[in-house]
Amino acid sequence: MIRATLLSLTLALTAPLPAAAQGVPDQASAKRMLFATRNAQLLIVRQPFLSEADLATLREMPKVAQLKYYGAMAANPAEGLQSESTRGAFNFHSVEEARAAALRACGQGCVVVAEVRPRGYQDGRPLTLSQDASRTVAGRDFGRAGTNAALAISPSTGAWALGDGAQAAVAACAAKGAGDCKTAVGR
Repeated sequence: MIRATLLSLTLALTAPLPAAAQGVPDQASAKRMLFATRNAQLLIVRQPFLSEADLATLREMPKVAQLKYYGAMAANPAEGLQSESTRGAFNFHSVEEARAAALRACGQGCVVVAEVRPRGYQDGRPLTLSQDASRTVAGRDFGRAGTNAALAISPSTGAWALGDGAQAAVAACAAKGAGDCKTAVGR
């Protein structure tokens, strides 16, 4: 009797926890936390080296390129905006992660010159996801991942993936070359 009780207690303690028990929001909660996915806005971060022509170029970007939030552009002040070192990082899970990725890609001495955020962006949301991942959580694809649907994200690369369970989602995310995948939304 004691063995059976200990065995069932051990199994209960080692069983995977539902998303809510792990501190991961479920789909309905995540939808309420996320920004709308229809529009993104470009915020120019004024830097002393940016000319009026550079600022005009940045203002035109949303008209010529589909910029997905969260994103950032970085440029080297010594080389100017229109140089080979200028880099962008788009469709990340937070503006901070996009900034870091753009600065890493641009190299030493670079500064952020623009950010892409959801329209109506406000700091302090408990959950932020890239525009594509947000669209997936808000839509039907999330539920199609299985009865234990989960979404895993990589903060450093912007990668994300769905899976039928947290482990499957993390594995699918990691298969995209990301080493820091974690569950962000569960069922």
